[in-house]
Amino acid sequence: MMRCLILVTLAVAFTYLALASDASANRTKRQYATSKQPYWQVGQLDPLLSKACRKGEFGQRKLKLLTIGFIGGKGRAQTGIAKTGWNLADPNGLAQPKMTYHFFNQGYSNCKVYKARNPRSR
Repeated sequence: MMRCLILVTLAVAFTYLALASDASANRTKRQYATSKQPYWQVGQLDPLLSKACRKGEFGQRKLKLLTIGFIGGKGRAQTGIAKTGWNLADPNGLAQPKMTYHFFNQGYSNCKVYKARNPRSR
């Protein structure tokens, strides 16, 4: 009887731990959010900034300091986030005010930069 009670207690504890950790299972330490949408829907693709990123002239100061994880069936990826005044290396002054930049594959020849309006403050 006591052995059965211990086994039931352990089963309940493991179930609770599995459920509690399930919400954060898809997030990394520096992840701002997750989305089931494809990564290319995070904002508008900017060809000029993407070219500058590939040349190392526009990008994040520290790679993946903050990210969004795209975990859906299509377009699985992780994009780094930067904006003027925060984690953005922009020696040629290409950035626009009130925009957030999302970087896919920074440091590679297929780097893509997506731009989106800054979220409104609460």
